[in-house]
Amino acid sequence: MITEPHPCRRGFFRRLYARVQTTNTGSYWIWRQIDENGLPLTDAERAFETEDGALSDAVRTLNGVAVAV
Repeated sequence: MITEPHPCRRGFFRRLYARVQTTNTGSYWIWRQIDENGLPLTDAERAFETEDGALSDAVRTLNGVAVAV
């Protein structure tokens, strides 16, 4: 979840939600941003040793806050 100032309403903020998917390739974890249908919006990011590492990088890269669904 990303919170940013509303572009038209001064003093208000809006929340944007990004969905990410982590995948284990067998030897490492990757993440990519997906749409509401589960289709990839971005290419896979670099390799990570753990799923938590991949998720942490996704949150940091997207400048957001992790929200479990």
